[in-house]
Amino acid sequence: MTTNIERASLVSQHVQIESVILTDTRMKATLHTIAKPTELRLGNWLRCSHKLRASDPDRVFVQIDLKFEANPGGEADVECGALVELTAIFLATYRLEGAHAYPHDALQHFAELNGTYNVWPYWRELVQSFAGRAGLPDIVVPVFKPRVRELASQEELALPAEATAGAEIEKLAPATDSSA
Repeated sequence: MTTNIERASLVSQHVQIESVILTDTRMKATLHTIAKPTELRLGNWLRCSHKLRASDPDRVFVQIDLKFEANPGGEADVECGALVELTAIFLATYRLEGAHAYPHDALQHFAELNGTYNVWPYWRELVQSFAGRAGLPDIVVPVFKPRVRELASQEELALPAEATAGAEIEKLAPATDSSA
């Protein structure tokens, strides 16, 4: 059996990061609508995808969509009305000679692991800055810890390009925090 990290390493050994760009961000904050301090449940979510362009065969473009929420009453649920919601999209660009020659699943595992790892410090700073401006005290997003997953079978290694391009948002490590 092989792991997601082993598959990502097929790519990570040969890349150079060129840039990390914030392409979109939105924040909604309604903390002012609550009368008293309340316990908040904090959550981070992410989704990763990668693209190759025929016009730029030596680059991999990794898009990371991220979301942070602070929900009232310990409820980590988008539908309950987050008091603070921050979304952002980052684009990380990597130089990779002959990018089209690498297996699709290795590129996707690279996007999920290395792309997220490279974007995460920018995300942590953005959450801390925006949360402070919204009135939340001292929010510190935990460091990114990649999950090692054993890949189930050879079938996953042969996924067609469209199979993982629209991956679902993955819940990362929500934590309960009290805010004043």
